[in-house]
Amino acid sequence: MKRYFFIIISLILIGGCSHQEKEEGTNELYLIPSGFEGTIIVFYDVPNKPVLEKEGKYSVIRVKFEYLEALEGTEIHQYGIYFTSTQDMNYGTVNNKYYYINENGDRTSINEQCTHVMGNGSFTGEDGKEIKYSTIQITKSQCGEAFYLDGKDNYYTQKEEAKSYWMNYFD
Repeated sequence: MKRYFFIIISLILIGGCSHQEKEEGTNELYLIPSGFEGTIIVFYDVPNKPVLEKEGKYSVIRVKFEYLEALEGTEIHQYGIYFTSTQDMNYGTVNNKYYYINENGDRTSINEQCTHVMGNGSFTGEDGKEIKYSTIQITKSQCGEAFYLDGKDNYYTQKEEAKSYWMNYFD
């Protein structure tokens, strides 16, 4: 009886360890125009948009700028965005890499303390389809533990305005 109990416990432990090894996490590589500060939103499963390219084990997100008329005249009227037809975002441990990229394609690594992961969300479009998105904040001027943990308040406002705009667009 003890032998069977030991075998069952061993199988559970081995199964649990192998499950943890398979967890890949987010593994996204953000290419952000040089000097950008603000919110970046990535929308998934958008028809007629490119699938995410792969660079090794990382999915490449080439951030572009958009402007919010609702925030015209403020320092946060410009935000970053990317649309992909990739069906869903990755979940798990955040293993992202962030780079500023200049017009020549040269990359400069962005320090982790200059990033804030805002998280994932979704909303339902008029056609009943769920639109999923992920959001992050990037700074070059306020890097540090406080930004890494909490982000910047006005970037949360920026995110909500951008999300509201796109909710109306997808309706």
